[in-house]
Amino acid sequence: MKNLNTKNFIKFIHINQALYKKLKIEEKKKNNKDKIISILKSFVINCKKKLKKKNNTSAIIICLYPKTRKTCELKAVFIKKICEVMSNIVGTTLIQNDKKQKLIEVYDRDRKLSMHKGSRYHQTREGGSIHTDNVNVKETWDFLMFGCLSSSKAGGETILVNGKALHQILASDFKEAKKILEQNFIWEKRGVSDGFYIAPILTYDKDRSPKFRYLRPYLESAYQRKNKSLSPKQLYALDTLDAILETSSNQFRYKMIKGDILFNLDSKVLHGRTSFSDDLNALPLDKIKGNDIKLKRTMIRVWIKEKSLQL
Repeated sequence: MKNLNTKNFIKFIHINQALYKKLKIEEKKKNNKDKIISILKSFVINCKKKLKKKNNTSAIIICLYPKTRKTCELKAVFIKKICEVMSNIVGTTLIQNDKKQKLIEVYDRDRKLSMHKGSRYHQTREGGSIHTDNVNVKETWDFLMFGCLSSSKAGGETILVNGKALHQILASDFKEAKKILEQNFIWEKRGVSDGFYIAPILTYDKDRSPKFRYLRPYLESAYQRKNKSLSPKQLYALDTLDAILETSSNQFRYKMIKGDILFNLDSKVLHGRTSFSDDLNALPLDKIKGNDIKLKRTMIRVWIKEKSLQL
């Protein structure tokens, strides 16, 4: 089995010193989203164009600090505002849960929580389960934005896998598994509603470019709730897919730091993380009172579509 292309699909793009200085000035102000839009609009549109071009780039890590700096000095709450502004420049932000929230804080709510006990991935410290985010609803959307406000004390590396290269491996070495993944599976609308839907794991754009929809614990939960069993062939296909995704040489790993924003085509790049542990006294964003040192590993997640979508 060939290894996947683990680097060429990702680009790192830093803001320049001039943009960084402008953002530092705006950080001290309130009610200034329009000003932040004017500062970042051209930069964000250029990043979006790089993803939409028919080339190998399907993920960008935007760094809210110049190359000459090793750290981002912007406050966590301001980085959250920047993520909101940037996502609105890209397209329409989508509701992500039954509370109608469009920006989700991804952090460990409780060390005892688990996807296998019904929690959503973003509520836990669990690693593995390499996936796409477009699993909670049948409708498709385009972009994932994932901004880092604080990294973890231990673990928490971001894992990215190139969907195009993954498909090439399946088509070359695992034709039967690929055929099964193109068939319908049962999914649950976890966190959005109590409903279910039917959709394949692997589909294609009009130009036959592959698109993935995958998060195994959610899929397995749907079958359990429906009192159904995955067939031996389905289990073979899922196990094969997981084995490819979990091979370290097929992964790009990077521990995101404060000010890094992952911006990618959600169905073209599968992502995950290693398990992590926060400092014993770390706190969520709404409890730190401006002291970023105390913040838990926290990411801001936004789902974005070119046009409006009702969930």
